[in-house]
Amino acid sequence: MRIRLAIPDHLVTPAALEAALEATSLANEQAIIRGEVPPLSDAIKHGVRWRPEPFLDGEHFDLAHQVLGRKWGDCDDLAPWLAGELRATGQDPGAVPRVYKTGKSRWHVVVQTSDGEILDPSKWAGMGKRETGSVHGIVATPFARVSGGALCCGPSHGQWWARCDVPWPDGSGHLASHARARSPERALDNAVQGAIDCGAMIDSPLVDRAHAAREFLLAHPDEVGSLFGGLLKGAASFVPGGSAALQAAKMAKSAAGKLMHGGGSKKPGVPGAEVHPSGAVSVPLEHAAPEGHDQHMMLYYHPDRAPGPVIMRF
Repeated sequence: MRIRLAIPDHLVTPAALEAALEATSLANEQAIIRGEVPPLSDAIKHGVRWRPEPFLDGEHFDLAHQVLGRKWGDCDDLAPWLAGELRATGQDPGAVPRVYKTGKSRWHVVVQTSDGEILDPSKWAGMGKRETGSVHGIVATPFARVSGGALCCGPSHGQWWARCDVPWPDGSGHLASHARARSPERALDNAVQGAIDCGAMIDSPLVDRAHAAREFLLAHPDEVGSLFGGLLKGAASFVPGGSAALQAAKMAKSAAGKLMHGGGSKKPGVPGAEVHPSGAVSVPLEHAAPEGHDQHMMLYYHPDRAPGPVIMRF
């Protein structure tokens, strides 16, 4: 049975959210008792990690089954799983999920035990941590437009470099995440994930859009098939209106290919698309922005500098 609950933003309260989280906790409790899923503490030991959820068609309070299958969940997935574990194992039958605000329209979910202790399974699963390496701050030249987001990826010195910018909440500047790797897919995935992780901590308003941009360009991070290679394998299943967005990207690449080989029309043939003096082709991705965002994403492809760079503003 699938149950959907839609609450207008102005009616969202802690009590309403906790009621929905309680229903998820009860289902998880039964799943653990029946042996369908392991306790969350065991799942984390075997690789389940915290990861912010892309906001594409609303917030999902997913059951432990879904989280276990994909190996990641956000706070509203992990906290009900832990509450269900504490009840199912008899450690604390009174454990309940609790929410508190972390920004204007953002909430965080934890678990409160019977004696009032607060447990945060998202932190146990890696929220706010880097598994390897260290962080080095640098000052970068502005790349995204004011209060907008942007990402790019291109070859340099035998490797691929990528960058993703998300704005600070007050509009004073941008947080820029850089990454390099041997493949464009991995470089871009790492750069965007860094921007998402840090952006979630500062409550950047475009974290959801960064998610959608990554899903559009890479289809699924675990698949090596993208605009750089197999051209967005499976993207239509991840992006609202994905078929139209996928077609726009295909037409952009086709137009770019014609320009690169000196043939065909100088007009890409996609509404709103342009061929710039630099030779770049830009295509508006009208269907790729998450629900509630009326600003279109714009994809730039440089056929005269193959293979890349690819730039997206969101």
